[in-house]
Amino acid sequence: MLSAAPAFLPSAAPPRTAIVILAALLFAALPMIFSLPPAVTLLFAALLVFRGALLYAGIGKLPAPVLALLVAVSGGLVWSQLGTVFGREGGIAFLLLMVTLKAFESTTRRDWNVLLLAMLFLIGSSVLLNQSLLTGLWLLAALFAVSACFAVLGGLNLRESWRSSAAALLMTLPLAAVLFVSVPRLNEPLWGIPQKRDNQASTGLSDTMQPGSISNLVQSDEWVANVIFSDGLTVEPKNLYWRAIIMDEFDGRTWRAAPDFARDNAQNVSDGPIVGYQMIIRDQNGALPVLDYPAGEPPQGLSRRLGNTLRAERSREGLRRLNLRARISDTLPHALNEAEYRRYTRLPQANPRTLALSQTLAKNAPTEREFIRNTLDYFRRQGFSYTLQPRLLSSSHTVDEFLFQSKQGFCEHYAQSFAVIMRAAGLPARIVTGYLGAEYNEQAGFWQIRSKDAHAWTEVWLPSEQVWLRIDPTAAVSSVRTEQGISQALPQDEQSLLPSDNLFSRWRDTGQFYFQQWVVNYDQSRQNSLFEKIGLGGFNLKSLLLFLPVALALALLPLLRWWLKNRRRDELQEGFMLLKRAVLGEDDDTAPAVTPSELCDILRRNQADDPAVDSLLACYENWLYAGETVGRRGKKRWFRAVKKAARRYK
Repeated sequence: MLSAAPAFLPSAAPPRTAIVILAALLFAALPMIFSLPPAVTLLFAALLVFRGALLYAGIGKLPAPVLALLVAVSGGLVWSQLGTVFGREGGIAFLLLMVTLKAFESTTRRDWNVLLLAMLFLIGSSVLLNQSLLTGLWLLAALFAVSACFAVLGGLNLRESWRSSAAALLMTLPLAAVLFVSVPRLNEPLWGIPQKRDNQASTGLSDTMQPGSISNLVQSDEWVANVIFSDGLTVEPKNLYWRAIIMDEFDGRTWRAAPDFARDNAQNVSDGPIVGYQMIIRDQNGALPVLDYPAGEPPQGLSRRLGNTLRAERSREGLRRLNLRARISDTLPHALNEAEYRRYTRLPQANPRTLALSQTLAKNAPTEREFIRNTLDYFRRQGFSYTLQPRLLSSSHTVDEFLFQSKQGFCEHYAQSFAVIMRAAGLPARIVTGYLGAEYNEQAGFWQIRSKDAHAWTEVWLPSEQVWLRIDPTAAVSSVRTEQGISQALPQDEQSLLPSDNLFSRWRDTGQFYFQQWVVNYDQSRQNSLFEKIGLGGFNLKSLLLFLPVALALALLPLLRWWLKNRRRDELQEGFMLLKRAVLGEDDDTAPAVTPSELCDILRRNQADDPAVDSLLACYENWLYAGETVGRRGKKRWFRAVKKAARRYK
């Protein structure tokens, strides 16, 4: 029988064991160190070092008033840094410091066991901060470390603890996998933590744009989205315009996005083929880059906003799986009203040379499209260059300075100047920021969008056609950018500014893709798809009852094998103890210390000796102490004889 309170739990834990547990706590906190405020991280490190020094000096728990003071200081620090001790960051920071302070009152093995249990909550909470493949691998390693610490507290040495913990983890992984795929799923994660409102999301898209904004973003390798087109469809990279934010207000230097709630009557129809695709994406303060131009009704939880962009109705942390459709086209039908016309032609009192240039280019253009072609030809013929390191524009007339002096720019320079030229001629124009292109992963068959694909382009409204026309003025200067990507478009001496692409990064991206598909974003649709693939016709109660017994039986085979291997009875010890209890009684506390010779003497003194019992005890001594070998059948026969003899003394 297992004891509910083993005798060793109240005993003091060796200092070396406590140090091992503190090391495991440090490992468990690693993902949080990079996500929490530096002050919280420094306090955690200081407390950990201080507790280690106390253990080295042989000092056990701290007095209660000192602990209370440390708790108050920790809570006050978290509050001062994050404004709360609840929520995601506040709650995790406070939990981290409280778990660390638990070590200051831990002396016995029971205390340290409680600390290890608290660490399990700490490990689980870290997933709220990051859901990458690296975090998943770290999670398994952290569980292994905690398991090994439990074994060390139980008396095993470090090597034995590692071995037993690894075996336990491997045996339980199949069971965990079966339960993971079988538990009914929702359409989105169980928790939906709102994002903190920020002008610039982690992937870089901002609700403002000025020269230098996009060129800074493309130097990042931050992941944005994974995309799979339906039926293995291949789309040319030059058609992969992922629209996210509409910029319509210009003050002479900075473009600002329309409010999130802004809508218009742009039609959800246009010419061009419709393609279906699936995205795994993290919304950027509600913004979702989607392929030009979204077609059909948006998925549940999304809504259509100004310029046929899509927004999440409730911005939250974590990944989303979206099934979308797009019509591959460069036009968006829209009948502007008078207020919209004024908004999209408004300009500040600046850049006089650009205004004059606009009138010159429009003079010999009988149609809007001719005017657009004239403007693009101007960019092609006037010696403009595409560069990631353009000259800083410092005057109050930034567009004039770019068009007539520096003539060096990135996509935002060309989009901005083109939009100003259009507006100066009375033609409505706006800037769209998002991404252009994507990198295709042949191993896993998906497209990946990263921050280095960030891009800005222009949309011009054509009164004669009542449509917005997508114009990418960057292509007039560098057609390579739209057709082959940014890596091929930049000068050789600027290639080093872009994130490097190597074999490791490709393998990492592939692993991250599958981790997102089958672990992080394993939702109701994915679960249904999995049950269809294994021939159960989707996920429902009937398919679950068919799948679960078979899957559980297979998953439990490693545990069953371990149990059968370790359930072998020690017939010698069990039989000898049975005989002693029969002779001495169940309540005799001296029974464990009685030897075979002493038991024979007791039987003789009480005139209860029996030659059969003497023979059984003699066999026991020979097998146990004289080194004589006996097979399992012999032990079983001996044990049956012991049970028969023991019944005579009851």
